[in-house]
Amino acid sequence: MSAEALVNGALLGGLYTLVALGLSLVFGIMRVVNLAHGIIVIAGAYLAVVITRQVPVDPLLTFLVVGPAIFVIAALTQRLLLQRLLGQSLEAPLVATFGLLLVGQGLFTFIFGTSPLSMTAPWAQSSVNVLGMSILTLNLVAFALAVVVIVATQLVLTRTRFGTALRASAIDPATASTLGVNINRMHALTFGAAAAIAALAGIVYGTGLSVNPSDALPLLVLGFTVVVMGGVGNIPGTLVGGVLVGIVAAAVGGLIGPVYSPIAVNVLLLILLLVRPRGLFVRTAPRKPRAKAPVNEEVAA
Repeated sequence: MSAEALVNGALLGGLYTLVALGLSLVFGIMRVVNLAHGIIVIAGAYLAVVITRQVPVDPLLTFLVVGPAIFVIAALTQRLLLQRLLGQSLEAPLVATFGLLLVGQGLFTFIFGTSPLSMTAPWAQSSVNVLGMSILTLNLVAFALAVVVIVATQLVLTRTRFGTALRASAIDPATASTLGVNINRMHALTFGAAAAIAALAGIVYGTGLSVNPSDALPLLVLGFTVVVMGGVGNIPGTLVGGVLVGIVAAAVGGLIGPVYSPIAVNVLLLILLLVRPRGLFVRTAPRKPRAKAPVNEEVAA
């Protein structure tokens, strides 16, 4: 294992951050675990593949079409399906999103088959020399995009009236609703924005690697690992979590073999769920000391 491999792994964590950010947003604002998130990443990649086959453009430019398209589809899905299930039970949205995952896998398998597809771009096959290390341009692009998206998301949530309304709808929906915040609209916009970010991750993923329908579940697990490590709903923590997962995957790949990196990510998720289910960078409330039982004076006497 070399320093070069670890640096590339850390930078590739930018792609992992893009994969995970939408999961963190949806759970942080809507309190919904979106099991369809992996197939949304795949949808972004496949839509970009279709566009690049028709128009010879850089895959990143396809986001100008892919992002809005996925946003609209996701927002409509939230309003027409998930919104109706939110008030029924905690399990209903979970089952519905898992059903969407299965439907998406079947649909993409029917349309594109099971053979891996990919896109080409100059930045996906080149590298730059930094301090004597060969750094893949793909990793630099992924990390730069992750930083930009994380900063933009954090600024929107903390420095705009829209972000204030979003946070209010997450903390106390009933009170926010009485103050004029349209909770249903906020949830639809959140779900759509999270899907658009996932689509961007899919474009980078499909360009640097390859995509097939069976990738949806591994991408979902990868996203969960990053979210749990960085802290659920912690936007800056998502970037830190992505970098740490990238380093772990690179270390295991260098020491044992690349085929064991996905297994390491799965094991890491299980460990985190057992040890720190709310994330490494979320403060846990200190336990209150138990009150001592009152001493029965008659017995004491």
